[in-house]
Amino acid sequence: MLNKDLQKVVEFIVEYRKPPELKPLIDKSVHFLITPESLQNVKDRSKIPKFRISGQLESTVCKITEPFTGELCVEQCDAVIRSIELQLVRVETCGCAEGYARDATEIQNIQIGEGNVCRGV
Repeated sequence: MLNKDLQKVVEFIVEYRKPPELKPLIDKSVHFLITPESLQNVKDRSKIPKFRISGQLESTVCKITEPFTGELCVEQCDAVIRSIELQLVRVETCGCAEGYARDATEIQNIQIGEGNVCRGV
């Protein structure tokens, strides 16, 4: 009996109840500034050229069926820019007794600038 595969079929039912209407999320734009000092997980800061990139995202609440909009401005950069890419990353956080675990997954990567883009535009 132990050397044979065991199989069992069980029927179960999943019941779904629509949750009560949630209050709408606050939708606001967010401004950002990227400089060498604001970067994280950098091994050798001496190899990073001096730059300043500013911009804003139109909304902090992003519906998957609507465009992701905003602005980006390369104010200053000491090095030649080859391209600018926008990376959409989903970050999931799970809490447990030992603390929190974070998992980041790349969803999409889009090139929004090619070549040495103009500064201050």
